[in-house]
Formats: sequence, C-alpha cells, structure tokens
Amino acid sequence: MTDVNIAVTLLEDAFTDKYDMAFLITGDSDLVPPINAVHRLFPLKRVFVAFPPNRFNVSVKNVAKGSMTIGRKKLKDAQFPDTVVKQDGFILSKPQSWQ
Repeated sequence: MTDVNIAVTLLEDAFTDKYDMAFLITGDSDLVPPINAVHRLFPLKRVFVAFPPNRFNVSVKNVAKGSMTIGRKKLKDAQFPDTVVKQDGFILSKPQSWQ
C-alpha cells in the first residue's frame, strides 16, 4: 500500500495547494501515473524525483520535472548513529541488516 499512499498524498497535497514543487524519493515506476496527473492537472506544480542508489528508472525520469541520484556516501552520511538514546532512556538500535 505504500505506493498507493504516496500517490494519494501527492495528489491530495496538490489539490489542497500544499506545495509548488514536490520532492519525491523513489525509483518505482508505479508512481508514473500520479506524477503525470499532477503535471496534467496542475501545470505550475513540479514533481522532482531523487533516485536512491541503484534505483534509477528511465520511465520515472521522463515524467519528472527534474531528477537526481542520491549517492551512497550522501545516504550513509545522513544516517543516525547505530544507537540513539531517547530522553526517557530508551535505546533505539539500527537493525544489524542495515549495517
């Protein structure tokens, strides 16, 4: 349901004028129809796409009003540390599979 939720929110936010440009992080071609719909129904709005590493998709790039690829180093540098201690002392740990 994630793709459907993203599509609904992208269109809902366009209809309620919550953005001029949406920044969508995806490589999933299931989002081509809602991106097209935004551009067709709202010619002044833009959907810009950032592709995660190894997720480049030509069909998504072709419908976006701009695109880029997020490099692995940028993604790694933007992550929280392996453990984060909340104010109440609860420790959040990064799953081993994310290491």
